[in-house]
Amino acid sequence: MPRLLIAVVLLLLAGCAGDPMPPSSPTYAIAVDWEVLQNPTQEPLQAVSRLTITNEGSSTLPVHGWRLYFNFSRLFAAGAPDTPLLVEHVNGDFYRLSPGPGFQPLEPGASVSVDLRSSDWLIKKTDAPAGFYLVADEGGDPLPIEHVRIHPFTRPEQTTRYPGDIVQVPTPASRYDANASLTLLPTAELPPVLPTPVRLTRTGGDVRIDAATRIQHGEGLAGEARYLAGALRETLGIDPATAEGTGTGPGIVTLLIEPVSAGVGVADEAYRLDATAQGIVIRGATASGVFYGIQSLRGLIPPDATGPEAVMPAVAIVDAPRFPFRGMHVDVARNFHEPDRMKRLLEAMAFYKLNRLHVHLSDDEGWRLEIAGLPELTAVGARRGHTIDEADRLYPSYASGPAPEPSAGTGYYSREAFIDLLRFALERHIEVIPEFDFPGHSRAAIRSMEARYNRLAAAGDPEAAAYRLIHPEDASSYQSVQLWNDNVIDVCLPSTYTFIQKVIDETVALYREAGAPLTAFHVGGDEVPRGAWVGSPACRDAGGAPDPEALKESFFASIYAMLEPYGLVMAGWEEMALHHGEAGKVPSEVLRGKKVRANTWNTVWGWGDEDNAYRLANAGYDVVMSNAGDLYFDLAYDKDPEEPGYYWAGFVDTYAAFAFTPLDLFKSARTDRMGHPLDPDALAAGRERLTASGRDRIRGIQGQLWSENAVSRERFEYLIFPKLLGLAERAWAPAPSWETSSPARGAVERAAAWNVFANRLGQRELPRLDRLAGGIAYRIPPPGVRVDGGLVRANTAFPGMAIHFSSDGTEPDAGAARYEGPLPAGSSFLFRVFSTQGRGSTSAAF
Repeated sequence: MPRLLIAVVLLLLAGCAGDPMPPSSPTYAIAVDWEVLQNPTQEPLQAVSRLTITNEGSSTLPVHGWRLYFNFSRLFAAGAPDTPLLVEHVNGDFYRLSPGPGFQPLEPGASVSVDLRSSDWLIKKTDAPAGFYLVADEGGDPLPIEHVRIHPFTRPEQTTRYPGDIVQVPTPASRYDANASLTLLPTAELPPVLPTPVRLTRTGGDVRIDAATRIQHGEGLAGEARYLAGALRETLGIDPATAEGTGTGPGIVTLLIEPVSAGVGVADEAYRLDATAQGIVIRGATASGVFYGIQSLRGLIPPDATGPEAVMPAVAIVDAPRFPFRGMHVDVARNFHEPDRMKRLLEAMAFYKLNRLHVHLSDDEGWRLEIAGLPELTAVGARRGHTIDEADRLYPSYASGPAPEPSAGTGYYSREAFIDLLRFALERHIEVIPEFDFPGHSRAAIRSMEARYNRLAAAGDPEAAAYRLIHPEDASSYQSVQLWNDNVIDVCLPSTYTFIQKVIDETVALYREAGAPLTAFHVGGDEVPRGAWVGSPACRDAGGAPDPEALKESFFASIYAMLEPYGLVMAGWEEMALHHGEAGKVPSEVLRGKKVRANTWNTVWGWGDEDNAYRLANAGYDVVMSNAGDLYFDLAYDKDPEEPGYYWAGFVDTYAAFAFTPLDLFKSARTDRMGHPLDPDALAAGRERLTASGRDRIRGIQGQLWSENAVSRERFEYLIFPKLLGLAERAWAPAPSWETSSPARGAVERAAAWNVFANRLGQRELPRLDRLAGGIAYRIPPPGVRVDGGLVRANTAFPGMAIHFSSDGTEPDAGAARYEGPLPAGSSFLFRVFSTQGRGSTSAAF
């Protein structure tokens, strides 16, 4: 990346903030560089990186009067006291750099560096500090440095996490080898519908949909008929008439609610689709079943069909989903995702028959839903930008920058926007599950309610503390996983429960106004740091030295009592349902047998908690498997330093979601997060296996997108797709054979099934995503390239995708020569994989 110079103008001892800029004020052009020097070689796990400031302007940078703010997701160790640059942890991922005792005036052309020792490891551009901006001590507007130069990761010590890390950075040759077992299959042999139906029979002949097509529907299916008409209008440009009726015949699509049984799966979502030249009939056990039959009909239409006519095979499909809960979680708190972006996701979820959108509406870095009567939640908690006291905004996290707008850190759903989103989801048979994360991950709510308290207390309002979430004299000391030291609400304050009741009541009212289903309310419950509440006067007054585990369980019991009158399931992350005691983590007795559902997530391969889902399900808890090592879509696809995403639980690609085996989890195991092979039988030894009654408690699976790195629509969709298609296959399709086969046989069966699935993506589903909902910006896998026998060979992870190349050193585009077979070695080639719309992957040189 070329170095970007920003002209930085600072008011240095030049008067009060807001004064006009004196003509003589110096102008500084500053470049910021960052380079990883060394990853950990021993305990404690500390990485060393170098931060360099270069003065590329004409004025000397003085020894005082300025601060450089930035974000970094690691904790820095204290530096030497005489260092030229001091780095101070403000809170969370927010840092401040200032001139130290050893700083000398920085002349034009000169540089100054500081070596930073930080926790864990640094192997990706994603790990780099970001969001740099300068502020004059005397005030004035903060001035952003929009980019830093991140030095490339080229040495082993920059890409090896520690000596036990054997995962290799992918190369064109290693990608080629990984793809080598895949073969291009004839399109006619590929299942035409994804996710795979229970039974699909080709009955011979073709079926046409064209401008003469009409839609008839039985009682209660007018909405589904309108939806189908709109989908055909978008895909083919036709505008079929809709009318109530049950007649069938050529050119008619008939929608009916009738008894349907697939013999397996969720009975009330079953459907039957018969598509023949004599007409198309979709029967569903319920309106939801009819809707899923509509999606299969859309899937039968060739992805390159643009209308006004489509020809598809005549088929008979009988189908039902494997799991009733088929979910996608999206964090809108760390970075906000506007309604249009969420609607595009909902369209894709509907097409692939997912039926739950879990929206993470609050966290330390943002509150994203308007709550009537508590305006500070959005006026303060939904805005991020430069601030000293957070009186009207939160600190800028995740490189959201000093200006509140425009920023991925700022935004919220108004009541009207959220109601509209709920209705949009309802039309697609998707339930939106709201999550407000308590008692940890609550900093946005805490700071917002402190702003409310300060406003009302200044006016003498006796109700100022009615919704306060912390005790002003709380001396508790802790640090959360995300490095916050003040993000836990006080569970011993009555005002905490007044606040939560208000949020519940107002959220339920939104769903009622939308006419949308609300069956579960997600309360978070994860990652409460040790040390919370032990210094709270309110908790001490409740009975001596506080027991944090007992306080946590009492807290969730109280929230359950709030939800019970509404008939809502209390959903939460696994910590909500687990008791931490002398025997380790065991299912909590407080909530056992109640309407509670746990998302099990902290199941990293090799950490020892892989069986959390089974322990809870066997104890009687409903469980949605949300496993980090297989279903966290914010984790990077691979170890390439350029590949965005985190990797704390390993790397998660499309294959990881596809190969997930929920009811025999250990058969999903391949390697631990450092690349060491795992023996599924050895891994399962000593861990709890799923009982017959526990199987019925596994309600489904869910993909997760945490949004620390999802700062744009393109990055959002890149991280989710095509992983979501692997999720959809496992959530809906019948149990794969390898889930019950021996490990050796299962490996062969899984490899064969992956070859078919990869072909389905390359030849049908990714071309479809190029047009679905206006086009989804899915990740295009880089090509594999290898020299073999004097020939340069290229391949792709999804057979059927186009590979183009150049031999003149220029970056190939979709108009460059298409790779059709091996090329003679001896020339330098650049290869890229392209979508049907001309978007390209990163290039591979050979």
